[in-house]
Amino acid sequence: MRASPRTSSSFVDTLPTFNARPDLFPTGLTILKAIVVARWLAWAWMFSIVAFISADDLRHPVAAWTAVGATLALAGVSTAFIRSDASRLLRASFVAAEVGLALALSIVDGYVFEPGHVFATSQSIATQWPLLAMATAGVAFGPVVAGILGLLVGPAEWLGAEFNDFPAFGTEHVVSFVATSLFFAAGGVVFGLNARLLKRAETEIANRRARDEVGRMMHDTVLQTLALVERRSAASDPDLAGAAREADRELRDYLFGAAGRSAVDLETRIRQIVERARRGHDTSITVSVIDDGCRLTDEHQELFARALGEAVTNALKHAHAKRVVVFAETDDRGQVFASVRDDGRGFDTSVTQSSHGLNQSVLARIESIGGCATVTSTTDGFGSGTEICLWSSTRMAGSPS
Repeated sequence: MRASPRTSSSFVDTLPTFNARPDLFPTGLTILKAIVVARWLAWAWMFSIVAFISADDLRHPVAAWTAVGATLALAGVSTAFIRSDASRLLRASFVAAEVGLALALSIVDGYVFEPGHVFATSQSIATQWPLLAMATAGVAFGPVVAGILGLLVGPAEWLGAEFNDFPAFGTEHVVSFVATSLFFAAGGVVFGLNARLLKRAETEIANRRARDEVGRMMHDTVLQTLALVERRSAASDPDLAGAAREADRELRDYLFGAAGRSAVDLETRIRQIVERARRGHDTSITVSVIDDGCRLTDEHQELFARALGEAVTNALKHAHAKRVVVFAETDDRGQVFASVRDDGRGFDTSVTQSSHGLNQSVLARIESIGGCATVTSTTDGFGSGTEICLWSSTRMAGSPS
């Protein structure tokens, strides 16, 4: 199966793109081996039809045996490719040759047999070659290409009926041709979609294994170094020790996720982040959290708390405040409102776009979970200060602080 540069599952993922040498994933190789075996079985059945089962009905035996030889050559070439370089079975040249042969067999079927054969119960010389061709096309170029190619089988069988000197086509015959096209198109789409899903699953497994390997390497080097820094600086430099401990925690979260960690409620999460932000500052901070059942996911809670913590950090670094008040509460839908208010010097909110910390660390985080934020600040010296309000959902905007 060829690799796609896209990772998201969408209609765009189904659009065909072509490589001269498509990538082949492990399960794709297994599928191609199964198709090679199926080609030999289809050839053996085709040989039996021409040599024994329908030999008496042949009117052009040379053409029939030529078709048998062509399928034998294709089966032999595919066997050689699967042993030397299986990705060659997914090249456009091979797929085109197999599809072309399958369509030709559907046409030749009417030519090599006596008139009346095409809608009789006798065996078709094409056997399962069209289905095998659609399977190869689906694995190589995805469901769209395979589906389009499958639609050509019905018209090919109509040409075969013309060569078979069929007297007149009725409604039931037209329906038969249409049904044939839809059947082989559906077969190609199914093969293409399944191959794509298997490719995506194997890629995710490979990425997870690579991440685990990086995690083991980081554990044996960087994480142990951070632990050593924390132990040796605990007494002499508490801020450095705290920073090393925090870097260790964040790196572990990134590498290993939340697996094995105990659940942390909203209040605990907010208090931990605020405490982390106040390190190295002697400003008074009051934290009040009313959690009546937060329904945010752990990831969204973490992003909300980090945005809140960054708002506190901005107040401590830039406002020169004597006091910071942090308040958070949940509503009856489990959404969260929070505010960070300080009594320091305010700023002109019309130039806040130049503030990377506010825009990226506060506003961008809140917007990423579908929420919003407002900033209110005064600089007149009387009642000066700043308040940043955060809502986890835009439907909460306008709630009283």
